[in-house]
Amino acid sequence: MLEELLNKTREKRAASLAEAETIVTKAGAEARSVTEEENKAYLAAMAAADAAHVEEQRLVKLIADKASLTVPEGRKTSPAAPAVLVPVEKTIAAPRLLRSAKVRNFRADGGVSAEERAHATGQWLLATIGGNTRAAQWCHDHGIEVRGTSPLTTTTNSLGGYLVPEVLESTIIDLREERGVARRSVRVMPMASDSVVIPRRASGVTAYFVAENAEITASDKGWDAVSLSARKLAVLCKMSSEVAEDAIISIADDLASEIAYAFADKEDECLFNGDGTSTYGGVVGLKAAVAAGGKVTAATGNTAFSTLDLEDFEAMVGKLPQYAVANAAWYVSRVGWANSMLRLAEAAGGNTVAQVAGGAPLQFLGFPVVIAQVMNSTTTAQTSTDGLAYLGDLRLAATMGTRRGISIDVDPSRYFEFDQLAIRGTQRFDLNVHERGTASVAGPVIMLSTPGS
Repeated sequence: MLEELLNKTREKRAASLAEAETIVTKAGAEARSVTEEENKAYLAAMAAADAAHVEEQRLVKLIADKASLTVPEGRKTSPAAPAVLVPVEKTIAAPRLLRSAKVRNFRADGGVSAEERAHATGQWLLATIGGNTRAAQWCHDHGIEVRGTSPLTTTTNSLGGYLVPEVLESTIIDLREERGVARRSVRVMPMASDSVVIPRRASGVTAYFVAENAEITASDKGWDAVSLSARKLAVLCKMSSEVAEDAIISIADDLASEIAYAFADKEDECLFNGDGTSTYGGVVGLKAAVAAGGKVTAATGNTAFSTLDLEDFEAMVGKLPQYAVANAAWYVSRVGWANSMLRLAEAAGGNTVAQVAGGAPLQFLGFPVVIAQVMNSTTTAQTSTDGLAYLGDLRLAATMGTRRGISIDVDPSRYFEFDQLAIRGTQRFDLNVHERGTASVAGPVIMLSTPGS
């Protein structure tokens, strides 16, 4: 009876695989992509084959276990030999570690290890990307929503992709904030709608000396507005559809870092280099925003990081308004820091034994140094160039609005002919550098530029 059920299950699996193969072969022979209906049929066939495979392995183990307990008639009973264990895929009841490289990007949280958090993300990926019914069941059992699936079937959700699990979203957010300078430095606020207007103090009241019994001159506090309009930032990448369970933690770990780093780098580029064009989503960054009153031009001949003098940086310190001093920091690329600030500190006697042994501290002229790798890293001479370095309080200068969290969508059909999946990550935000200073008065951020010669 069991053998008969096993044969029928194997026939069912073979038929489902043959159906899926027919769909792929037909599209390939006609040199076209599959239609929406064909894609649905393909996914249904593969889900049926996967379910049959699970049932097949259950039957194989049951038959083997039953055979190991059978004692031939007339034979003296002796200690039973160890049963032959037939590998079988089981429904996972609790997180377990899979063979993978060391997890680099996930963090332990609330008593849950980094590996377990990566494993949970891996199960979500297996369910959504790999179409794995056992992974979908695991997600269902552990409260991870997989939109477009049930514990027994996995289908593509053509109306918006899959919800990213909290463990992956929080990891991407953490990595983005660790790598990116913008989110760590500017004021960040949630946006309740696509467009938000924030009141901004433009001017204050005025105090006047008044004679006895004389009328007091009235003055009003001036206001204007800072506007934020949510812009969509997206990444699109390919991944092989042959998602192996033993590698899923590494895949989840890599996916988290790739998306997080891409978002963080683009946000930093907008903050420091944005010129208002579509490349930066229309954002005008510090390089284009800082007015003449907040600009320091290095001395004549100081056209490279390696030729900047201490006086150039001291001029920036002297120009920084007092209200921006408390939380001010330097912002410069690592190449720029090493070739200018570090060089000047060492020349002044900063290269002590302790510093050489432990590394030079990222501090210069009393202010911390923040490395922003998207900033200017050119080592050769560059004339009339803005934005070599900044000094100031970015929380006073700029505001970032976030409309929603990170969303990840999976499409198995876009790169169907390559047997690859399209993975798209999106977020919505805006960035406004609103405190720019004027032609004669510096704002909360000072910019260093090179001279014309």
